[in-house]
Parts: sequence; C-alpha cells; structure tokens
Amino acid sequence: MGGSEMVGVRTGELGALGSDYRRSADAVRDQAKRVADHRFGTGDEAGRNYAPQGIAVQQGLERISAWLRNWSDATTATADALGAAVVAYAETDQQRASETNNT
Repeated sequence: MGGSEMVGVRTGELGALGSDYRRSADAVRDQAKRVADHRFGTGDEAGRNYAPQGIAVQQGLERISAWLRNWSDATTATADALGAAVVAYAETDQQRASETNNT
C-alpha cells in the first residue's frame, strides 16, 4: 500500500442515509394507510353472487397493508440504528480526540 489511507466513517453521509431511510419509511407507511383506508368491503359490495371473491380481495388488501406497515417499521428501525451509529461515532471521536490531547 502506497501513501496514506484514512480509515473512518463520514458521519454526515451516514446521517443523510438515515434521513433517506426515514423518508422512505414514511412514504411506505402512507401507502399502507391508503390501502387500509380504501377497503374493498366484506364481499357484499362485490355483488351478491360474488361475496366469496369479495372477501378474498378484502383479505388480500389487509395482508398488503400489514406487509407495508411491517416494511415501514423495519425501515424506521434501520434509520434509528443509523442515527444511533452517528451519535456513537461522534462521541467516540470526541472522546479519543480529548484523550490524545491529554497525552
């Protein structure tokens, strides 16, 4: 290896990534709500001869909404972890810098 190579974490970029994840989670959560708020019905609305099919469609929409909420929750948890990592890196850097200055 020739030259000097810096090893480190760019906390600003890591924080920006966390913000991007949070915006994504919010967008997915909004879509989950839209699916949940626009119910197909219990089957009666599909026509009296098609109630079983209407029920199946409604159940499918409920599953889609649940999966979207799960996806949003997981993405939010990832954003939280990235934010915590930024704080931990910054605190560690500050602590190490003060220890270096004291020696």
